[in-house]
Amino acid sequence: LEEAERKRIEDLKEKERQKVTEELELWKKQQKDAEKQIRVQKEGELHQEVRQLKEKKEEKMNKLSITKEGTSKTRLKPTKGHSSYSMFSENLKEEQLPGPRSAATIKINFTSRVFPTPLRESLVAEEEEWLLKQAEARRIISTDMSELEDLKEEEKNPDWLKDKG
Repeated sequence: LEEAERKRIEDLKEKERQKVTEELELWKKQQKDAEKQIRVQKEGELHQEVRQLKEKKEEKMNKLSITKEGTSKTRLKPTKGHSSYSMFSENLKEEQLPGPRSAATIKINFTSRVFPTPLRESLVAEEEEWLLKQAEARRIISTDMSELEDLKEEEKNPDWLKDKG
């Protein structure tokens, strides 16, 4: 009984595999057909563009020959060392390029800061406290300056005083 059940399951699996394989092959075939159609369309468009370009070139050549017959002085300028007169000349490409940009100077002004760190990294409260302490210390020193006027420069230097002490 178990073998019969296994055989039945194997047959179902095999039928499913065949069905999926056939669907896959059909899909691949459809993809190839679609790619061929796209290629054919692109080739047709390219042939049309080539024909249009040839027609334009012939029209220009006809116009040039008419102007050459009418006036002998009218000539085309040769393109950079080439003796051929082509509508794809480098001369036409140069005419289509925009001019160079004008130069300018940009001035940048930074806000002044007492501390070397940028504002985004600083601790504003601590910096303000430090600045207040520095201002207070300067005020105290300026009031004591009257007492220090009779001292020499080296005696005012704190490092010299420390070494002496």
